[in-house]
Amino acid sequence: MSNWTHITGVITVEPMGRCQAEARYILDMVLAHLPRVPGSERDMEIYVEQKRDYNFSSTCDEFGQWSNLGDIGDYGMFEMQTQYLLTLDAHLRDTVFEDTFRNFQKWLCRLAKRVSVLDLLIKITDDLDVAKTTIIQNAQPYEEMFEYPLGSIGNKDGEPAWYEFLYWERMKDCSYPMLLGYKYLDDPKNDNEIKRRNDWRKS
Repeated sequence: MSNWTHITGVITVEPMGRCQAEARYILDMVLAHLPRVPGSERDMEIYVEQKRDYNFSSTCDEFGQWSNLGDIGDYGMFEMQTQYLLTLDAHLRDTVFEDTFRNFQKWLCRLAKRVSVLDLLIKITDDLDVAKTTIIQNAQPYEEMFEYPLGSIGNKDGEPAWYEFLYWERMKDCSYPMLLGYKYLDDPKNDNEIKRRNDWRKS
């Protein structure tokens, strides 16, 4: 007879992102590159839900520009919800508690490095030994694992965070993307940098 282990719970996370679309894109990419929590029939499943309403607003868009595309008024506010709920559901056939716990911790630690874990409540159980049931509810150790982006105060080791390759690169001293600045703006320093990179790629 097969043994099953189970994981159920919810994690509140806050991915980096300068607009709603970028935050969700970064979160989806992070989740897609996390290690498996496997069973012989199917792996742990993760359902992503954006929290309701908004908890951040700005008078400028993600490029730092005034725009009539804001949520309120002709030149109004840009609203964003920075937090997401990850609902976990796993019924893992042909597994034992120790392996499932280890695989889940590897998954959770990797997640916590790439998105900020704000809260969690997770239960892991084993069909053959209910005494091994574990509840994880202290988010603090996982909060402290988050890797801040290069150049920020929280970045201690001078290394880029994993998710930073997903950002568009900004022009120096403003939020406008470098490539759009090259296309639309007159900025000799930015133009020279884009040309330098193009030459490097061609060489």
